Amino acid sequence: MSIKINEDLALSYYSKLKLDHSSPSQEAMNDSDWLVNYCFFDQDIRRKKNISYRMNAGVSIGRASQRYAVKYFYEAENKILNQKESLDKIIDDELKQYDKYQPHNEADKEQHQDTREYLVGMIKNTVKAVSDLKLGDESAAERYCVHKFDGLILPKIGRIDFEDRNKLIELKTKHRSKRKSDTKQGYSWVKGYLPKSPDKNHLSQVAFYFHATGKIPHLLYVNQDSYNVFTQDSCEQLDPEYLKFLVDQDYKKAKVRQNLIYITGGDVKKLAELIPPPDFSSFMWKDIQQELLDHAASLWKDV
Repeated sequence: MSIKINEDLALSYYSKLKLDHSSPSQEAMNDSDWLVNYCFFDQDIRRKKNISYRMNAGVSIGRASQRYAVKYFYEAENKILNQKESLDKIIDDELKQYDKYQPHNEADKEQHQDTREYLVGMIKNTVKAVSDLKLGDESAAERYCVHKFDGLILPKIGRIDFEDRNKLIELKTKHRSKRKSDTKQGYSWVKGYLPKSPDKNHLSQVAFYFHATGKIPHLLYVNQDSYNVFTQDSCEQLDPEYLKFLVDQDYKKAKVRQNLIYITGGDVKKLAELIPPPDFSSFMWKDIQQELLDHAASLWKDV
């Protein structure tokens, strides 16, 4: 039996939780992590969370390659002509930005410093990959992709890394990491691997963009040495029928969450009575400050 929802009432519940849209990143989370990060934590708290060297490096690689490759940038709804510069100038700018990052512990500092050694190579590999994919004259970066599904109160929003009139490219970066080993040093550096098949969360993200725009999807992975790109010609999982299936799966997840918010009246404590706490030992919480972990766990204090 489906839950009959009054849209105005549902919007008031979402407003109570300060939610005005869904996104691929939200739907990639399990319900427990989503509840904490998007219903319990507000935007100010989310911005206080530690980021990692991977995120910092990924931002630099994406931004540098976009600055070099596209004709237009989007800032919200504003379409801005890209003032193109030489790749050397762009890389110099990005290294300065990269160096401003403040590591949150010694391990993060060490990996951040190691990543800098091959960051330029990853930028150049990304630029080559995008060039090989031959974006058209009306190429653009960072456009908000907005779609409203029938039956869902909130729109779903994502930002497309690269696109032109006919194709879109989603970029994912793979970085070297330090691992324990039997070597004399007790550790070794392991190169970020290029996957033989795409990550399901990445596929779901691309599926949403494909559904919302109808543009031909390309999923690009880059590491320090090379790149791998998945297309509908090379990857069965980018077949339109499978992408449609992934969109439907995410739709159902969003619908269930909508139902939970509706029946609890947008009360985050009541939501916590229906959704178990996260696994705080998982990678999702690995770099989070202890005070934020304690705050997250407090949501289930009286359950």
